[in-house]
Amino acid sequence: MNEVRIALLTFSIPATIQPRMAEKLRGFFGGLYPEEDIFHNHLPSGKVIYRYPKIQFKIVEQRLAVMGLNEGADLVQNEFIRHEKIVLDGTEYPVMESALEVRNEEFSVTDELNEYRFESPWLAMNGKNNLAFLRGKLDLNHALVNNLLSDLKGLGIRADRTIMVKGSFTHREVTLDNTKMTGFYGGFVCNMKIPDYIGTGKRKSIGFGMIVRK
Repeated sequence: MNEVRIALLTFSIPATIQPRMAEKLRGFFGGLYPEEDIFHNHLPSGKVIYRYPKIQFKIVEQRLAVMGLNEGADLVQNEFIRHEKIVLDGTEYPVMESALEVRNEEFSVTDELNEYRFESPWLAMNGKNNLAFLRGKLDLNHALVNNLLSDLKGLGIRADRTIMVKGSFTHREVTLDNTKMTGFYGGFVCNMKIPDYIGTGKRKSIGFGMIVRK
């Protein structure tokens, strides 16, 4: 059995929660801990570190949320929970209520099928995928298998059997960093156990590709 240690911190502020706040939240905490590259996946020089993000910023049930995985879980429960206010886009908000859930959860390929859905747009595209999508030849099931394999590898988990995915997806335009991208919603059946709220695909560190079990 392969498990990940998860710390999920959710908190409410006196503001209407918008999807872009996940990215602003990452900027806030990244600014507080510039020496901790795990928070923001950048070196001090600004160079991007390509690895699975073990700190992920999200919107969970209309609350701001931070998910820490493995060593990221330690940082969330020891550091993040201490903050009584946050600053987003130059505006300071008091933390009105917070909740921390810490658990070990299986993340692995299994013999049973489970059903999941995307709670936020899944950004499946890279340059090669984008061209295939424009030509109507993109196999989203295959793209999701590749994303999930990459996620397992990034968390040090070995896939000891073939991942199978069968999904139904709809696409929607997403604007990120003033760039229009294609995101996908929908559900899928997969022979994996996947922890709720974990992210897959591109920009998962700021809440995209968030998976929940149906």
